Amino acid sequence: MALPGVEDGRGVVVHADGEGNRSDWTGESVDVRTLVHEYGGGDFAVHDGVVWYANFGDQRLYRQERDGDPEPVTPDPDVEKGLRYADVDVSPDGERIYCVRERHDPAGDGEPENALVVLPADGDGDPRVVAEGHDFYSFPRLSPDGERIAWTTWDHPSMPWDGTTLHVASVADDGALADERTVMGGTAESVFQPEWGPDGNLYAVSDRTGWWNLYRVDTDGGDPDPLYRASAEFGVPQWVFGLSTYAFLPDGEIAVLVVESGEGSLAVLSPPDGDRAGWDGETPWELRYPDLPFGAAKRTYLVSDGEAAAMLAGSFDRPSRLVRWTPGEEPTVLRWSSDVDLDPIYVSRPRAVDFATGDDEIAHAFYYPPHNPDVTAPMDDDPPVVVTVHGGPTSQTHPTFDLETQFWTTRGIGVLDVNYRGSTGYGREYRDRLKGEWGEVDVADCAHAARDAGEELGDPDRTAIRGGSAGGFAVLAALAFHDDFDAGTSYYGVSDLVALAEHTHKFESRYLDSLVGPYPEAEDRYRDRSPLHHADRIGAPLLLLQGSDDPVVPPEQSERMTDALDENGVPHAYVEFEGEQHGFRRSESIRRALEAELDFYGRVFGFDPDDDVEGVELSPSP
Repeated sequence: MALPGVEDGRGVVVHADGEGNRSDWTGESVDVRTLVHEYGGGDFAVHDGVVWYANFGDQRLYRQERDGDPEPVTPDPDVEKGLRYADVDVSPDGERIYCVRERHDPAGDGEPENALVVLPADGDGDPRVVAEGHDFYSFPRLSPDGERIAWTTWDHPSMPWDGTTLHVASVADDGALADERTVMGGTAESVFQPEWGPDGNLYAVSDRTGWWNLYRVDTDGGDPDPLYRASAEFGVPQWVFGLSTYAFLPDGEIAVLVVESGEGSLAVLSPPDGDRAGWDGETPWELRYPDLPFGAAKRTYLVSDGEAAAMLAGSFDRPSRLVRWTPGEEPTVLRWSSDVDLDPIYVSRPRAVDFATGDDEIAHAFYYPPHNPDVTAPMDDDPPVVVTVHGGPTSQTHPTFDLETQFWTTRGIGVLDVNYRGSTGYGREYRDRLKGEWGEVDVADCAHAARDAGEELGDPDRTAIRGGSAGGFAVLAALAFHDDFDAGTSYYGVSDLVALAEHTHKFESRYLDSLVGPYPEAEDRYRDRSPLHHADRIGAPLLLLQGSDDPVVPPEQSERMTDALDENGVPHAYVEFEGEQHGFRRSESIRRALEAELDFYGRVFGFDPDDDVEGVELSPSP
């Protein structure tokens, strides 16, 4: 089994034998990471003892046998990192690979071109385009006999969680595609993770009922058959490639990752009478939850070799772990995500919080109370509360163990982790609530969470808000347009929606059409919601943390906000992390950011951290 790993910010393919023994497959000079869509994912595939992977340094695909040397299988691009590859699928005979290619114009004009390509698996020939014409492609998946292939597409201004189309085609002897047809999806239906089952049928997740449920697809274009209808989510928003939320098990069963009421679990779908091949397409499958020693499953990765499943498993009190599980047996932990072994007596247990939004609707959050039997809270009265805002904004926070959350709770600070309207995990209607309302509904929900829930949970005069990317935008907007927060920390947050619309990368270049409005027609609305254009209304101290090489939210966004805070005399600090992109990867960067943030809250809220931290200097001093 081959596993992804990260070492000092570098991607590594790791070989594990199922007994817990593991070794690096790719060498120290390799960084396994693709930049397709900038966010990447789906950057390697394994077949019969060979791995194909994208290398970060040049974005070429490489082939490497176990204990062998890497060999490039795609050409050297004319422009640096100008040909990028992701979502590799290997033909059953190991002769060809199909994948998504993103081509950047050497002149730098226009958007990158995305297409499906096929190439010889040994690199003896250049990639050939087999499907093109759509803005985006994903999930090229070959049938077990290699005679058919399925894939998904979508076009501007849709995002993949808005509307995707599922295609099927026959594979010719030379690898070309024929008889292409659309079998599912459209602009108002999100189709996720097509997979061919061992029975030869095609399966996929669709939200056609308002919830991402699993279907058997009629490849002739007839109505798909729902395996199990539920007000639950079997899919996730496709921010990166290579996501998988279900996998095929022996005896016709399917392992699935399911979110109900915002909380995820591993479940198993069983066909009626145990007969997948004889299923009538109408009788619901049975959904059961196996008794496992972890309380939740991460919503992104679940794979199977046909006998056992492997997944990222989580619980509220232990770090995530990579688990191999065979039904009826105890799971085997292949790797822990962290070597931190925090005694359960120090772990804050989350509880679900629902709160009114002020317009007759309900939003959701998880509250982690301060918890450390060895430390006195920094205040004699109610503890400070940090409202945490996830990114995306189409994403979700889960009540699973997170070291950053426990960093705060063990230091006497409560954490209110918000799933504002627009988050996933609560159905399409809840997810679509942010359409046209980004910067208003989500930010108002955070303010209501602080006001209605936060006042019951901690000190209303010592409430901070923190978040990254879209969450960082919510931080800045909350301080500019609401008076419910006493401090804020923005990690690479958007300050100017106009600049984001004009300069962001292709994948998100039309995302704001649905979140705010078409640009430039709605430019006034973009300015009205941009914290930078209302920086004079920010009075609470602010900490800005930014990667120097961020292509999604460039440093200029944070730098311009810093200049505005300087001009307005608002206490603030700006820390830039050299070499970091959109989301810090190096452990030293993550540590430095948390230490800066803790020192910042100490200065603002009037306590001295017990930790020996590298602090920040606020200008001017509060």
